[in-house]
Amino acid sequence: MPVSTLSVIACIITCALVIFNSFAYRDFRHPAIIHSVIWASILVLHTFIPHGLYPAGANILSVIVLSLVCFSAGALLVSFMFQDKPVATSPKEKAHYDVPLFRRFYWVYLLGAGAMSPLVFLKAKSIAAHGTTDSFMLNLRLGLNNEAFGGSYGWMGYFSLVAIATLFLVALDIGNSKGKKAFCFALPLAMFFVVMSTGRTYFFLVVITLLFIFSFIKPKQFGLKAFALGFSLILLFFFIIGMVMGKVGEGASGALSSLYVYLLGGISAFDVVLSQNFDLQYGTNTLRTFYAVLAKLGFEFSAVKLVKEYVYIPHATNVYTVFYPYYLDFGLMYIFTSQFVFGVFHTVLYKGAIQGGYGYILAYSISVYALFIQWFQDQYLSLLTSWLIVFALLAIPLIFSKRT
Repeated sequence: MPVSTLSVIACIITCALVIFNSFAYRDFRHPAIIHSVIWASILVLHTFIPHGLYPAGANILSVIVLSLVCFSAGALLVSFMFQDKPVATSPKEKAHYDVPLFRRFYWVYLLGAGAMSPLVFLKAKSIAAHGTTDSFMLNLRLGLNNEAFGGSYGWMGYFSLVAIATLFLVALDIGNSKGKKAFCFALPLAMFFVVMSTGRTYFFLVVITLLFIFSFIKPKQFGLKAFALGFSLILLFFFIIGMVMGKVGEGASGALSSLYVYLLGGISAFDVVLSQNFDLQYGTNTLRTFYAVLAKLGFEFSAVKLVKEYVYIPHATNVYTVFYPYYLDFGLMYIFTSQFVFGVFHTVLYKGAIQGGYGYILAYSISVYALFIQWFQDQYLSLLTSWLIVFALLAIPLIFSKRT
């Protein structure tokens, strides 16, 4: 398939933004650099790799380029408004906390999630028992995600958030023997809940957040090489978990085709959406959490489904990049406005993190997951309930153990 001139021009512009942001900020952890590198990489791969998907048209290329500009503008605004302070070279913030009390908090979380794990496993066996395949994990995935095999962990599912939040809290304490021992318990427990969720994006959340927490706590040990290794592990486990869950096609060609759909299909899928006519939905997608709460309270509201309808590109997919819910609600200007706001949001958190604030380190490290996954789907507002629970779990130990 011939490469279009518009795609090449878009690649040049996005790569130029990578160079600009790299010279402007000189820290690979800066959100503007991460954002531009991710989108430039995805766009270059989509343009030059023979993936067999629909090519990117002028609509989606314009959206990507303008979104990058808007995000970078938000980051620049924060940089001009607030002068950089010296970067923290050691975790001095720990002196501001009652460390023994902080540890008691995360051990309570750890023990609570650990005590719940056998019940979660029994529930998983019950959900998978209704499956029709020979694979426990495949039956579990069908039971959790397919309405025809309807199943849910119910209230027990929230303990996955407890386990993940505990892991992040323990990561702040990794610089001593007590923290390392707790980490040896917290990591496998969190991974158990990740596997039981059957979703690969949870694995992304754990690995990406840990890498960034460690990069602020131990900047000398966790530099660019550590991140390269970490993202290689993400790619490896993406395939391993995919094979276990039955999400990877048969043989090398099937696995490669699956990778192309997951990695690059969002661009083609959203380009299909941009070519269709529809009525604006005025917040039902991006404000889904609030509609769900109102429905629970008895009001006549219904929340849209998290699992989206499939389109063919020509392979079936239901992921449309981060732009999808914002476009459905209020159109193109909502996409560009949201990207500008995200640029401001991430950069404010980043500036707090490089100054050593534990709350900012946790908040920024977690937020990078949503930033990283933009090429795949929106994880900002669609997971708002989960974010509120996780940040509450993280804030409680930090607030109550803070020295006055």
